[in-house]
Amino acid sequence: MTPVPGWQPVLDAIAAAHDPRVRHALQLVADHVVAEVAGDVEGVLATLSDEPVYTVWGSSDSVGPVGRAAVRTFYEALVGSGKNRLDYVLTRVVADAGAVVTEGDFHHVFPGAALAGRVAVDVLPDRWYHVAYRALVVWVVGPDGRLSGEDIYAGEAPRVIREISPEELPHLGPATRAAAGAHPDHRHTA
Repeated sequence: MTPVPGWQPVLDAIAAAHDPRVRHALQLVADHVVAEVAGDVEGVLATLSDEPVYTVWGSSDSVGPVGRAAVRTFYEALVGSGKNRLDYVLTRVVADAGAVVTEGDFHHVFPGAALAGRVAVDVLPDRWYHVAYRALVVWVVGPDGRLSGEDIYAGEAPRVIREISPEELPHLGPATRAAAGAHPDHRHTA
């Protein structure tokens, strides 16, 4: 049985949308998310305007990229680290012709070395952890009909759900994680 993706509410909203402009906005978000999780940088860029702007607010120390070249570099690094392999488990989707707002929990798998000092529990550097954090994303549709970027509101620092074995949750985190005897690599950061 194929697991239902966390962004299923976006797919449900597409199916329920009667206004073609709202359906278009929702489809852009769905196409973007699917391309990101698949590691398809060109597919992600196809959903974005010529000069996308990403802003990150809240408890994250991330700084969003600005401009097409910076966004490309950002997604190439994301794919290289395996952080694109995530699940955004949505609890709310609100959309009109000009924007889609998604709210839910981002789920990742990170090595303990990347989490040390950033989470409320003790973690071991050579172990893997399923983590989640609450976030709201505003996806604005620009005048050209593509996404003008993302406004990401990170509501909390990552919280550890539990330690996992390298074989668990194979769709999250670096694809190489589930290789026989895989141990966290300090090059991967949260």
